[in-house]
Amino acid sequence: MTPTKDRLAAELRKVSARKTDLSPAYEALAVRAATGEFDDYSDAHVCGPTALHRELLAMGARVFAARVANGEFDACLSESMEWARKQTDPEIIAMMNVIAMMNAMGIGPNRSNDQ
Repeated sequence: MTPTKDRLAAELRKVSARKTDLSPAYEALAVRAATGEFDDYSDAHVCGPTALHRELLAMGARVFAARVANGEFDACLSESMEWARKQTDPEIIAMMNVIAMMNAMGIGPNRSNDQ
């Protein structure tokens, strides 16, 4: 499945290609979307889709804003599962040295009973 950020960027570029007064603004949003800025799990905003929705409304793009509000560009299940795995996978957390730091403080997680 195509990543949500790529689908969003492609759709913004389709609208930009119509050559309206808003085309440059749509292209600018497409560039930002391609980086993942508006993803559900991006750290750029508290809620990426909400930030995008607000920007679209501010530029008068109500139809595209409605598509965002209706969840067309929400993260798919595999993206959600990947995000969740990154939040709980001991190997990934260890790579970020969080476990080592927690162990040094005596508050490391006890995963001995995990199944």
